Amino acid sequence: MSSSTHNNEAAVPKYEWDFDVPNTPFWKDMEFKVAKNFLNCFQPEEVDKIHFDATLSVQDRLRFLLSQLQSRLDAGQAAAAPQELHVAQPEEWFRVLLGIETMQRFLDLPQEEAQTIRLMLATTTGSARFSWLNMLSELTLRNKDYAEAESLAREVLPWIQTHEKMGVDAPQAFGTTKILIECLWKQGGAKRDEARLLLDETFVLIDSMGKSRFSKYQEEEREMLRDLKARLEADPPAV
Repeated sequence: MSSSTHNNEAAVPKYEWDFDVPNTPFWKDMEFKVAKNFLNCFQPEEVDKIHFDATLSVQDRLRFLLSQLQSRLDAGQAAAAPQELHVAQPEEWFRVLLGIETMQRFLDLPQEEAQTIRLMLATTTGSARFSWLNMLSELTLRNKDYAEAESLAREVLPWIQTHEKMGVDAPQAFGTTKILIECLWKQGGAKRDEARLLLDETFVLIDSMGKSRFSKYQEEEREMLRDLKARLEADPPAV
């Protein structure tokens, strides 16, 4: 291997939120978040004991994963008794509830998903709450409560932008910014003008990512923002 090749590989960092989805039939056509947030709940030797039936439809695979996570939660709560699991093992609690919320989201179970998010908010303190507020913002957007989703996104975004592991050009910041853009656009009027301005500002920020620590995400972020803009511009004007 040449030194130049080695340097190029070294220049592409891997972050804690990156994840290699298994290249197996079961995970084919499954969303990245589904695989990541399920498999992070189990040790490799535990995963090896799970029968992943690739003949199932995607929806049935999601139901299977959800049932596995619910069993994991029940077992964890039983093992932690008489303490509550969120007190005894807060990291385990976080991982399993995040997995459950992810499956509920992709199964289109908004009421159950909202219950999971609100349970996490009720049992989480400090800055850890922001991740769940961000999920609530996205869920509220999908439920078309645009003003509430905007309020939540505005609360979360500054935390992401100033976080030492993230920042203004981190994928998480762009994700929340896209939520905010869509909330503003859907409300129409002056809010839509604000959304257009934020779109332009975000494109400029993405264009400047080339030399940032998150440069490997630049093209993906640009494409996602273009897709969002095209989808929003195809909407009829808000009444």
